[in-house]
Amino acid sequence: MALFAGWAALLTILFSTLSPIEARPHIPFLGADVERFLAYFAAGATFAFAYPRQRWLVLAGIVALAMGLEWLQTLEETRHGLPHDAMIKIAGATLGSAVAAAFDMMAHRLRKPA
Repeated sequence: MALFAGWAALLTILFSTLSPIEARPHIPFLGADVERFLAYFAAGATFAFAYPRQRWLVLAGIVALAMGLEWLQTLEETRHGLPHDAMIKIAGATLGSAVAAAFDMMAHRLRKPA
């Protein structure tokens, strides 16, 4: 399930990042920074659950993707790529991955017999 959710989050991020600004989905009453953070938080967390043995590699891939997509936005005339936006995305992915790792560690400890 986490694998499907991770790839769904990634596809949503790809569409949202590379589409013209008027086609970008948004959540009412949330700012763009909060939306960016939550999208990458979800991707980081779900991929960390889906690939627990490769968490660092997955996180590095998401960070590289965030930076690459931010640069690609400069090719779309209605969008702009900014370092600030990339940092928000990287922070979301990092925190999402860390939270998933912490939950996984707690669950593993709870499953261990005393």
